[in-house]
Amino acid sequence: MAYSIASRSLLKLAFLGLGLAGCKKEIDTYYTEVGTQIPTVLSNALPTTTKYATGETFSFELQYAQQTSPLTDVRIYQRIEPNTDSTLVQTIPYKAAFSKRKNADTLVVNYTVPAGVNKANVRVAAIVRAENGQVKQRAFYFRLAEATPTVAINSSANVTAPGNTTPVPGDIINYVLTLNAGGITSASSLTTAGTLYKDLDSLITYVKVGTAAERRYIRQRVPASGTQTGAATALTVPVTIPAGSGGQAVTFRFEAKTNYLGTPRSRTGSATSAAITPGTPTSLAAARTATLTYTGTTGGDLAAYDLVGFAAVPAASAVDTKDVAITSTASNAVQLKALNTTKFVKSAAAVYSSATLNSIRQTYLTAATTNQLSTLDAVVVGDVYVARLRNADQYAIFTVTGINRTATAVTLTMDIKAL
Repeated sequence: MAYSIASRSLLKLAFLGLGLAGCKKEIDTYYTEVGTQIPTVLSNALPTTTKYATGETFSFELQYAQQTSPLTDVRIYQRIEPNTDSTLVQTIPYKAAFSKRKNADTLVVNYTVPAGVNKANVRVAAIVRAENGQVKQRAFYFRLAEATPTVAINSSANVTAPGNTTPVPGDIINYVLTLNAGGITSASSLTTAGTLYKDLDSLITYVKVGTAAERRYIRQRVPASGTQTGAATALTVPVTIPAGSGGQAVTFRFEAKTNYLGTPRSRTGSATSAAITPGTPTSLAAARTATLTYTGTTGGDLAAYDLVGFAAVPAASAVDTKDVAITSTASNAVQLKALNTTKFVKSAAAVYSSATLNSIRQTYLTAATTNQLSTLDAVVVGDVYVARLRNADQYAIFTVTGINRTATAVTLTMDIKAL
């Protein structure tokens, strides 16, 4: 019985051996080993910028792991819309360049942006080839943009003098500009309306006086804060006519700039204003002294003053000519107030000393509206105020020279300069 069992066991082993031999033969017949021969690209520092200008040069990096089949080269192809085919622009022989920091072989590719129509989509493909014929591809896209910005001067206005007045040094002129007229900052297709521009960087204003060399006046970021754009941008630029420029031609040049990845490192476009020939400031008459006296509880007949006619205004008179009046002496503090539409801007002794019609007009008109007041509280000796009289193009400047108090009255003296 034992022999019979052993015999059967041997027979089973024999059959199992034949079966295993048969399985091995089937694998050899139906499968062919290929192996992991495709190039291994670990990561890429590919550009994420969505637009470039023709002629710009930038770099991107490919990183590789150790290869089972040696690499031979990297080929750079590009396809420029509306073309449907790609063209070979570079073949770079592979050369190992191991980076310990990145723990990979690296290759930096320098690429120059091709010519094409504005808004054309460009596809750049880097194809890594191995000796066994296998390849790995990485690609990125961008659109072609215009590098040179444009500047247009739409209008100008002297904000410190009436339109029919000859400008003088110190006057402020607002120039209204449009940068990149008709421009857009992004495009979804070749047929998107508008011209695709690179993002604006800044605007530099230059000034030229007479035959002197042009000089830089001011540089400003565009926009002053926030995301920069290549789209059409409206801008108001205030400039001051330089001191000492009277009788000479003055021009302002506005130069917009974009950054450019090439030589030179920027592209510019500019526009120059029409020439201005400033005149001479209008002198004021010699200072005149005025006295205001506040008596009783209502002020009396000498508390108000006419800064146009240079005379006291009786209490019973209409308020139309009461440009400045003492209206309160409570708590031992003197309050001045315009009882008509006259308003005041507080100034300084230096402005009073050198005052001209033009300079005091400039002082008033450049002050914030919150500083253009009809009521002056706690006036003290030495205070200086510019007055715009009755909301007209008429101005005066005065300084408080004395405040005297008695048991029954308060007297204020001031020196006034006006035409």
